[in-house]
Amino acid sequence: MDGIAGRLTEETLGVVRGTAMWARRITKNSMGGIRQFNVNGLQDIDDGLSSAKEQASRAMEAQAAKLGADAILGLRLDVVEMSSGAFCVNVTGTAVKTAKLPQSIPAFASAVEEAGSAMPFLAARASFEGSSLRH
Repeated sequence: MDGIAGRLTEETLGVVRGTAMWARRITKNSMGGIRQFNVNGLQDIDDGLSSAKEQASRAMEAQAAKLGADAILGLRLDVVEMSSGAFCVNVTGTAVKTAKLPQSIPAFASAVEEAGSAMPFLAARASFEGSSLRH
């Protein structure tokens, strides 16, 4: 996403990154030194990659905190299989400083009374002439 609802981006601090590696457990057996992967199912892979995503995200957040950011925008997460069973998780985003926007308060009751009961939906449109929305 390019922004945060209710907040204004004041300053862009730079690109922040996090990387983590995850591999399935590799063991050797007595059958001529053939390696095999010990995976109990898709749940093991899912758990391992979720853990790697969390590690990468924490590294990125720590880098953003060092820059003084209070938010990260434009988040991108890539999972790349480096070799059979070894995965690299890369997380990238833009560290920014934000400020809270003042809240606008719609005055729907008076606009509905002015427009009549047949057109209450027009009161919510800022482009409607006679709308009493305040910004």
